[in-house]
Amino acid sequence: MAQLFIRFNWTSCIIIYQNDEYGTGGVQAITDIFSNQKLIVSQMIMFDIVTRTIRGDLKSLLKNSSIRVIILWMDSAYSSVFIQHALDLDLLGPQFTWILTTPISLDSFNSTSYTKLSGMITVEPVPGGAVNAPINTTLLNAAYNIWQQYEPQTFPGANNVDFYAIFAFDATWSLIQGLNPLCSSFPNISSTCMTFTGDSFCFDRRFVNSDT
Repeated sequence: MAQLFIRFNWTSCIIIYQNDEYGTGGVQAITDIFSNQKLIVSQMIMFDIVTRTIRGDLKSLLKNSSIRVIILWMDSAYSSVFIQHALDLDLLGPQFTWILTTPISLDSFNSTSYTKLSGMITVEPVPGGAVNAPINTTLLNAAYNIWQQYEPQTFPGANNVDFYAIFAFDATWSLIQGLNPLCSSFPNISSTCMTFTGDSFCFDRRFVNSDT
């Protein structure tokens, strides 16, 4: 996201986010990254997912601001609702550039409004394989084989696994990989530190001293 701003020489933005862990966590992450890059978050607007409203009048908040780049940090369901609201208020292109963090279907909008949606960009995380970046295919394929062996009815096929499932797998593997270096950094507690034995793949690991 920050690289996108740098690429187009954007220096500031407004963030509209949903009031749950996804929204608040995302806002915290992006503000930290933007701060490191000397980018400015000029305003943050909270969207209540229960009432599906914000505090204040959206049109006034955006029109009275000099900022024209809006980051919408919401999941797909709420993003569609909010974009439709912004569309009704004539707050999309060409006046504003909206950056979404989840994809939404254009089928939910009237085709006569498509020209105004031209100012909308979707930026979403993808695993390395989706952009031809190097990945550990051996580990990933081994995990898929285990999945198919024990729960074949839930396996959607290698090309249909949700990206966030892959991210969760990566995070778990990184945590396990980090356990031994962490323990070795503190020799005084190495005898009670949690370690693991077993195969090189994380799903065949067994923790030792996990109850100490």
